[in-house]
Amino acid sequence: MIRTVVNTASLLGWSWIAFHTIQAILADNPAGEDLLQVVLIAQVVCASETLQIAFGILRGDLALSFVVQYTRLMMYFITFPHTSVSSDVVKTILLAWSLTEMARFPMVLFPKSKNLRTIRYAVPLITFPMGAGTEAYAAYLVFLTTENMLLKAALGLIVLVNVVGGTVWYPGMVKKVTRSLKGEKKKAK
Repeated sequence: MIRTVVNTASLLGWSWIAFHTIQAILADNPAGEDLLQVVLIAQVVCASETLQIAFGILRGDLALSFVVQYTRLMMYFITFPHTSVSSDVVKTILLAWSLTEMARFPMVLFPKSKNLRTIRYAVPLITFPMGAGTEAYAAYLVFLTTENMLLKAALGLIVLVNVVGGTVWYPGMVKKVTRSLKGEKKKAK
C-alpha cells in the first residue's frame, strides 16, 4: 500500500515536472526554484529505490540504478547551478528525466500491463540519448572550468559512462522494446 502511494505520488510529481519544464521551454524561461525543488524531492525518492534494491526490498539492476542516481545527483548539485551550464541544457535534462519517469511509473503501478511495459521500454529510446547526451555535455562544460581534480574525475566519469556506456547499452534497449512488442519474455541466463 505504501509503495503504491509513493509510486503514484512520484508519477504525479514527475508529470508536474514535465508540465512545468515544457512551460519554461515554451516561454523561454529558466527552470524556476519551485520546479527545481520538486525535482529534488522526486529525485530523492528515485535515489531511495537504489537503496531498496541494495537491501533486496525491490528488484532491479543495482549497478545501473547507482549510475543513474549518481549522475542525476551530480547534475542537480554540480552542473545545474554552474554558470557554464545554460538554462536550455538544464531544461533538456529535466524533460528527459521527467518523460522517462512518466513512462516508468505506470508500469511500476500496473506491472501486468503489456502495453505499459512496452511504453516503459520504448520511451527511453528517445529520452535516453537526449538525457545522457545532454548530461555528458553539461558534465564536460563544468569539467573544462574546474580546478578540483576530484570533481574533474567525477565529471569525466559521467562523460565516459554516458557516451561509451550509452553506445553499448542502446542496442540492448532496442532489443527490450522488440521483445516487448512481440510479447516475449527475457531469456534466462
